[in-house]
Amino acid sequence: MELTPTLILNLALLIVPPVALVLVFRQWLVRHIRCTVALTALCDVLLFWDELFYYESFGLFAVLILVQLAATGAAAFRIYNKQKKD
Repeated sequence: MELTPTLILNLALLIVPPVALVLVFRQWLVRHIRCTVALTALCDVLLFWDELFYYESFGLFAVLILVQLAATGAAAFRIYNKQKKD
């Protein structure tokens, strides 16, 4: 499989928004960090709207979104629980 510019751009769009959201919420809105999972899903739908309903890529897109949401949720709840203990 060849790494095309489109594939690299899509990979960056799948990684950058959740990381940015978790870092922003961790810095300023720790009490509401659980919202990052919903915001990540919203960002993904908005960024990949045209690919969401394209029949050939829907399965792969759905798997990537679920993995991304699971990772974002795990990071957010870990930060939330750590902050709650302190």
